[in-house]
Amino acid sequence: MTYCYRFVLLLLLLTPLFGQAQLLGPLGSEPAHAPVNASAAARPAVVLPLPFFDDFARQPEGRPDAQRWEPTGGALVNNRYPRRPISRNVATLDGLDGQGRPRGAIGRVGDADSLTSQPIDLSGLLPTDKVYLSFFWQAGTRRGRPESGGTRPIALYVEFRNRNGLWDQVWQLNSPGDTTNFRFKALPLDKEGYLHGNFQFRIRTSGYLYNARDAWSVDYVRLDRNRSATDSTFRDIATSRALASALRRYTAMPVNQFNANPTGELATRNAGTAATTANNLDAGPAPTPITWLGLLDVLPDNTTSIFLRGNASLDAGIRQFPIAGNPSTPTVPLTPAAKQLRQRVVLITNETDPRTLANDTASRRTDLSDYFAYDDGTAEASLSLAPASTGPPSYYALRFDLNQPDQVRALRLYPVLATAGGRTLTAAIWDVVEGSGQPMAEPKATKTFVVPLTLPAGQPYVEVVFDTPVKVSGRFFAGYGQAPTTQFVEFGYDLNNASPPDYLYFGSQGAWQTFNPATNYSPAGALMLRPLMGGSVVTTTPATELAARYRLAPNPSPNGRVLVPGPYRHATVLDALGRVVWEQPAAEAGRPELRLPLPAGLYFVRLLLPDGQLLTQRLAIGGQ
Repeated sequence: MTYCYRFVLLLLLLTPLFGQAQLLGPLGSEPAHAPVNASAAARPAVVLPLPFFDDFARQPEGRPDAQRWEPTGGALVNNRYPRRPISRNVATLDGLDGQGRPRGAIGRVGDADSLTSQPIDLSGLLPTDKVYLSFFWQAGTRRGRPESGGTRPIALYVEFRNRNGLWDQVWQLNSPGDTTNFRFKALPLDKEGYLHGNFQFRIRTSGYLYNARDAWSVDYVRLDRNRSATDSTFRDIATSRALASALRRYTAMPVNQFNANPTGELATRNAGTAATTANNLDAGPAPTPITWLGLLDVLPDNTTSIFLRGNASLDAGIRQFPIAGNPSTPTVPLTPAAKQLRQRVVLITNETDPRTLANDTASRRTDLSDYFAYDDGTAEASLSLAPASTGPPSYYALRFDLNQPDQVRALRLYPVLATAGGRTLTAAIWDVVEGSGQPMAEPKATKTFVVPLTLPAGQPYVEVVFDTPVKVSGRFFAGYGQAPTTQFVEFGYDLNNASPPDYLYFGSQGAWQTFNPATNYSPAGALMLRPLMGGSVVTTTPATELAARYRLAPNPSPNGRVLVPGPYRHATVLDALGRVVWEQPAAEAGRPELRLPLPAGLYFVRLLLPDGQLLTQRLAIGGQ
């Protein structure tokens, strides 16, 4: 049965009956895939030498690095879609383009994402030199399997560009109709037509183009000589699974709520709890001894403590080995200012190859600011309330637990604009029914709003501000709802983090029921809904004084180099139309000098300050 037919069937069968009022689906749109950096995306192609290698661990999430890959094609480098990856980060290919938009209408099957290498110099090589391209592939994602069958295949392809500039298909794998583990594939370059000075290879997919359901991921791509079809090993031990939050329940929380119960809010680990996992890609024969450290940095305080340490001997070829060990409680200063917790798990493997050193470290940041969150800010699926023609409004409500009384100023929601844009919805706050733990029948505060058709570049959330702050204490529910409508209205759902069991409720026909993802279409996850709380961030500096303190210099800048005179966490540059044209690489975050590879013009530098504030400064480059 094709996805198009299933979608139509759902529209026909879903009714406002209680228990059928929710639908978890593949992501229909997402924010644009930002380039690794603007200068790399703008550089002309350079012919690369052998060996070619990329495990995608040397860059943040976004488009593949233009030093090794063409900057177009729609592939997304990430560590949130794959299951059990070979190393940290993969390249995922699906039906959404590089702008995060569907490539086609509902039901259309066709050519989807592609991943194309920059030209590689294979001149002077012969078929007897045993040149092989290898990679690991996975069908499906954490969301689920790709479709299969139909008149046009849902498939993964590999193509080689011959010396005449034409693409030859050398491999095709039709969808298995299920989510797989990562599997190895090696393809020989055993024809003289491929051994030329501008060789390229391309990995591409075909499938349904309306959403991210028909997705594939590739990892650990290698092209070199003197190899074989079974050469899947490499002297490398790599981190794999993303780190969990530094907090026990939340992925972010207000700093004043944290300070009221720090030992209860910090995540506790024990010898049986893995911080991440590791894969040994070496052939052995002897096990490899390694050690590791888990470090917690508090920014901008710049204090560091060890929360994990351990060691092991990893057998050759072992996969998903849990990195756990002797735990300790990290130290977090209980100051009132907003801060960020940065976890790092570092494998000490004595490797020297610069190509693989990046995958020895996994990191994650957790905000102590002015909001609660169970999600990490990225959506892998969408959650919608099914359409109904009559009856009362239907709602989602998510529970939050306080350590001291507070107030809710606003809600941040992650709309999937393809279906939610332009829709009229209601944000709401409920008290908790004592004994049952579910939301009250009537909300204590509501705010009607219209989801915008577009959002500013790099901003996935819409913020709904209540007319007056809503006082809450103990426990409360925050959520949104819609009046009876025949339309699906989707919001983001994070599959890499989860709210506690029985914390998410849906209301249908005037009654509440817990939403249990294990029995309702999908793995556990987190609805992307964030209450913005009051009085949690200390800000004593007036805006004008703050802007003066962070005055960029020189401005204008003749060459794009500019100094930031105060501490900050991250920098983003927008053009005069509000589009993001440069994102500061994670390795350069907070550096006092910005080196902006941008043409002459007028720009706006957006700084994320240590206390969580956003400050925007005007900057001219090239004497504007």
